[in-house]
Amino acid sequence: MKIEHFLEKNEVREITIFNQLVLNGGTLSYGKMLNHLGVSKASLENDLSSIAVRIDGFDQKVQLQYDGQTIGLSMSDDLSLQQIYRLYLDQSIKLQIITFLFKHQEFSITQLTQKLAISESSLFRKIKELNSHLKEFGIKIRNGQMQGEELQIRYFYFQFYCYIEDKTTFLAEHPNDRLTQMIDAMEKFLNVTITPENRERLTIWLIISNARVTIIDKQAKRLRTQMKAYRKDPFFHKIQVFVLRYFSRYSIEVDEVESMIHFAFLLAFPVLTEPDFHEYRLLRDRHTPIASMDTLIAETIINHFKYRRLPYMLERDMSYHLTHIHTRLYFFQGDIEIYEYEGIIAKEKQIVGTNVVSFARTLLKTSTKTLADKTGENNSLLKMELLKYISLLVLITFKMASVIQVGIDLKMDGLYKETLGELLILKLKPIKGVKVEHYDPTKIYDLVLTNEEPKAQANYDDARIYILSEILSSFDMVNIQRIIQELNK
Repeated sequence: MKIEHFLEKNEVREITIFNQLVLNGGTLSYGKMLNHLGVSKASLENDLSSIAVRIDGFDQKVQLQYDGQTIGLSMSDDLSLQQIYRLYLDQSIKLQIITFLFKHQEFSITQLTQKLAISESSLFRKIKELNSHLKEFGIKIRNGQMQGEELQIRYFYFQFYCYIEDKTTFLAEHPNDRLTQMIDAMEKFLNVTITPENRERLTIWLIISNARVTIIDKQAKRLRTQMKAYRKDPFFHKIQVFVLRYFSRYSIEVDEVESMIHFAFLLAFPVLTEPDFHEYRLLRDRHTPIASMDTLIAETIINHFKYRRLPYMLERDMSYHLTHIHTRLYFFQGDIEIYEYEGIIAKEKQIVGTNVVSFARTLLKTSTKTLADKTGENNSLLKMELLKYISLLVLITFKMASVIQVGIDLKMDGLYKETLGELLILKLKPIKGVKVEHYDPTKIYDLVLTNEEPKAQANYDDARIYILSEILSSFDMVNIQRIIQELNK
């Protein structure tokens, strides 16, 4: 599911116009915009006019200029695209259907058409469109209710209120001292530390859970099957005791499914800190599906990069993130694509190369083969977890990369030598894991860049030598980057 699925087609085009302008420095020709959108010039003019009306409420903080040839965008420093997205989402009928359904748990057609001031046919069409996107979560709107596995329903609402609806407004609408007391009690009983950021995440989850805890006949067949491997898990046992004790205070009857739901959430999302997770990791059964997959993927990563072993804290950090990835693949279906998948993949390839992205796909294929029954390139959960694998691999390679010492020894007049040397240092500085400086004969270097063939290799000890063809040329830069990659292996 994508954020744009809550918008109408013309609204998606308008958001796309904003995106393209931002990606192209704030200015784009009509021709390029028309090619990207695949619409007529008349349609583009209509979209631009519609945008002008919508942004009028921003009081000149955002301005769109267009003259039939060029489109320009300017925004004040305290305004971002996220606020513009918010403007569109706040007017979304589909978003209002979901928020109404969450607040009331069910609706009648008459009730909702009056609330939204739309016809029955329009409402049925909106619900049909929503259901086509809710399908990947394994849930649907039917007979005025959200139907499906209870874990999946709460998971969808959690994603929705974190990334689609305005979560600040959502939290403000649900002030609850009892909820604060519940989190404090959970923190104490589980003997964990919940940071402010994680507390906000947990608060949203508990607002959703408390709103649905009294619903009768919750579906949990799939969850019960998944939890068979975790019946003796020490963390699950603690959660089970806490949940039963807490709700008994308010005479609310809950069964073990409520504990299972919270167990899956707490392991899938960063609520526990890494030190608290590490304590759990030492106690958990290593043969459970998630733990065994953590081990397999960790070993695969270490072997792939030919590391003998990772530093202790980096290994812990890797396990922490792998558990989040694998718990989500094991327990959950669907996701909301908060990042533009193709764009992120393209940027990652530019930074780390195609090999890392390809290896991340291999890891995902390995884990989903055992943990998940989700397939297909359009599965949002698989897309988002692939991005997390890539991010984890990038993090590991950056932290494990040895620092390559590069010395610049230009043979030319003093002023040119100093100036061109500084420019070369500036150009090489962005390369990760590289320290570049003017050559110092008292130091040892891995790579020496010079513009003349040295009279003897002994001049540079065992350093690799690269003779520049044309200082600052793209040809030399490509070769230097290749050599640095070779030295890092």
